[in-house]
Amino acid sequence: MIGRINIAICDDEKIHVELLKKYVHNWAKKNNIKLGIEFFHSAEAFDFSWSMDKRYHILLLDIQMPGINGIELAKRIRKSDNLLNIIFITAIPDFIGEGYDVSAINYLIKPIEEKKLYECLDKAVQKISKKEKTILIDVEGETIRIKQEDIIYIEAFSHTVDINTVSEKYATRKNIGIIENELEQNTFVRCHRSYIVGLKHIKRIGKTDIELDNGDVIPVSRRLYTNTNMAFIKYFRGEIN
Repeated sequence: MIGRINIAICDDEKIHVELLKKYVHNWAKKNNIKLGIEFFHSAEAFDFSWSMDKRYHILLLDIQMPGINGIELAKRIRKSDNLLNIIFITAIPDFIGEGYDVSAINYLIKPIEEKKLYECLDKAVQKISKKEKTILIDVEGETIRIKQEDIIYIEAFSHTVDINTVSEKYATRKNIGIIENELEQNTFVRCHRSYIVGLKHIKRIGKTDIELDNGDVIPVSRRLYTNTNMAFIKYFRGEIN
């Protein structure tokens, strides 16, 4: 089983928060899971905390709340985080269809059944156990979590680093050397002092450049060519994971 699980409960009704707290603690004890749990009584409060620290693995999220409702909060989250496991809580089943847009784990209908909650939490833990490796970067004061497998290449400039992914580009001031140390070994290679490339996204390696799946071409230095080429060959032969 996985180690510590960080769970957030976001519900404006204190009686429901206390009930969920009790059920979650019972579930964690039953499964011998180390638990970190926090409570938020509005979507705005959770949004503020989550924007600065994305340590949460699971969010139990009430839909009907004053101000920003649960659906709106989930849509905000999904703009920069596809990994947080969201479990909606609602007294009105009419909202269920909207959950597909934000990849919710499931819906729990009030009053909450403890067994149903356990099933949702078990499903979330299975996803977390298989979860892709990620890195955290700061982009204009906002913390962004990026799946490592989505990173095509990383390019360093004088004051910023561009992280090019399959969906978009992120600019951060994080040092490329620090990022390199955080990346999964054997799936990335430093091909140039200013470039790190994802091995799974390489289409072709030449003596002076590398062509990537998205059509971009980046340099490979003479000094790092042999190591880059060997890493590429080993990766696609399945000699490394």
